[in-house]
Amino acid sequence: MTQSRKRGRLLVVGTPIGNLEDLSPRGRRALAEADAVFCEDTRVTAKLATRFQLPARRIACPGPREEFRVAELLERLDRGETVAIVSDAGMPTLSDPGARLVEAAAAAGHPVSVVPGPSAPAAALAVSGLPAVPHTFLGFLPAREGERRRFLEALQDRPETLVWFESPHRLRESLVAAAAVLGARRACVARELTKLHEEVARGTLEELAAAFGQRGEARGEITVVVEGRRGAAEPASDADVDARIRAALASGESLKALSKAIARQTNRPARQIYARALELANR
Repeated sequence: MTQSRKRGRLLVVGTPIGNLEDLSPRGRRALAEADAVFCEDTRVTAKLATRFQLPARRIACPGPREEFRVAELLERLDRGETVAIVSDAGMPTLSDPGARLVEAAAAAGHPVSVVPGPSAPAAALAVSGLPAVPHTFLGFLPAREGERRRFLEALQDRPETLVWFESPHRLRESLVAAAAVLGARRACVARELTKLHEEVARGTLEELAAAFGQRGEARGEITVVVEGRRGAAEPASDADVDARIRAALASGESLKALSKAIARQTNRPARQIYARALELANR
């Protein structure tokens, strides 16, 4: 009687976003039982492997190389191996590599299972003090100023809480742009969550832009949470308009340019915005 061939399987494993003690017992067991672990960065995963004595071979699979690892993954699964994929922190595929591997394994008929773990968006929402449901996760905002502004403008009437990742060197510019486009909304900047220097800063977008602008470049992993628009059909308040103007002035926009942009966002006359911007600029 011939022995049935073992089926390979893919495990999508969530890993700690900072504190290594947050690796779940099931996650630890899954990584210990895997024949190979596809890693966003093998050096980062090596710290986890050393801490918990995980013997599996680590294979580099950063975003730019993910497509080239598909063939190797399928070969291993066809041989009946158990393969795990991990990102540097949190859940693979959420602004991290992994989606192409999952797609390929599933299309080839191999079982794909998830071992949930810590998530920066969920953690930031939990401590933000803002409504967690509903929310929209945006990944990283566009790096270029014009693209970022247009991206935010498309979201300004959305009522749900907005969540995005930001790199340290673009945090202030991101907050300034959000204040200029979204107005005087409550927000939270969650930095280095679960790590030694964890920080949760709350305030309006304008207040946070000013606070982080005074510090110089921030450090670490950053998640931004912003409340959705309340009463989307209502006209923007004077405080909201002023917050947008001050944020635009802080970013160095000309009076003419910011007047047109804010008039478009708030349905107010551009000449009215210009006059108010001139007044605020001369204070």
